[in-house]
Parts: sequence; C-alpha cells; structure tokens
Amino acid sequence: MIPRLATLLLLALLTACATTPAPQGADTPWEERARDLRQLAHWQAEGKLALRNDEQAESATLLWRQAGRDTELQLSGPLGMAATRIHSDGQTLEIQRDGDFQVIDISTPRAVRLNTGWDLPLASLPYWMKGVPYPGTEPEAMAVEQHLLRSLEQDGWRVSFEAYGQFGRYTLPTRLRVERGGTRAKLVIRQWQTGEPG
Repeated sequence: MIPRLATLLLLALLTACATTPAPQGADTPWEERARDLRQLAHWQAEGKLALRNDEQAESATLLWRQAGRDTELQLSGPLGMAATRIHSDGQTLEIQRDGDFQVIDISTPRAVRLNTGWDLPLASLPYWMKGVPYPGTEPEAMAVEQHLLRSLEQDGWRVSFEAYGQFGRYTLPTRLRVERGGTRAKLVIRQWQTGEPG
C-alpha cells in the first residue's frame, strides 16, 4: 500500500502548468517576477517535507521533478519510499511502485480528502512552492518585500516564506510553512534546478 503522503504530493504535482519559463531575478518588479515564476514549468527540487494535523504526522525527504505536465516524485526516509511513477488524466491518478499499481479518484476535493487523509490545497502547492500566489483565486492578503513574497493568505490558508535562495536566474523559496486550522505543512528545499535538461 502506498503511503498517503506520497499520494498527496503526487496529486499536487499534477496541477503545475505546462508553459515556457522566462528569465527573471530578485531585482525585477514583483508583478513581472510573479508572472515569470508562474510560467516556470521545468524544475527540480530536493528537500524535506513534514505534515501534521490533530490526528497524524508524517515526514520524508523528497525529490520533486516537474517537466511541463510530466511529473515524477521520489520519497525516502521514515516512510521507506522508493521511486514512484505516476500518470493522471485529471480525474484519476495512476501510481506504480515496486510492482504495485493503484488507480485513485481525484475528481473532487472530497475524493482527494478520502484517498489521502489530508486536507491540503493541492492546486495551490506548486505555485506557493515557487513563491507566488495560486492564479485561480485572489489572495485575501499578502506581504511583498524587495520583490519577494514573504507571507500570503489565500483560500483560508496562511503561507509563510521564511527563506529564499538564488538558483541560477531564479530566487526561490528554501523554507516555507503552510497552515490552516490544525493542518500544518513545512517544506525545506536544499536545492533547486530550473530549465529543461540539456
């Protein structure tokens, strides 16, 4: 049985847009920077993820690859995860790991919650991870300092961007927290790689 944390992260990966990245840096205006980061479609992030609510807590190291609409995720650590491959048509999620094949319904938020055990904003996570609001809804509040997003309230969630790092042409979050009610997520990213493989 595939751990729920892996399923949750794989679902989040499917929401990233397949567009072409554009050059930018920390010294560009916020609006231009946010637009360019939303368009960044080819990237890889390595780090650690911790999830906690009133009933459970899980953590793992992760390697997250995004190439347009193609996604791959590897988890390891306390969960004992190996390489996992996924495919989705937007309604179902196909997961293959160590010979185990599973099809999961992701057609509604209720189905996602039932199949993962977690209430997290799956469509928003890939954008927040890059340091920009999710374009599907207007933020309730946000704080920008020196063209970098420092805090965000969107769809009832509060996101704190605690640290950034420079990775090539991009300034990207290296530590962020996501909270709503009793649900809390912490993501620490050690390394970003951006752009299509050479």
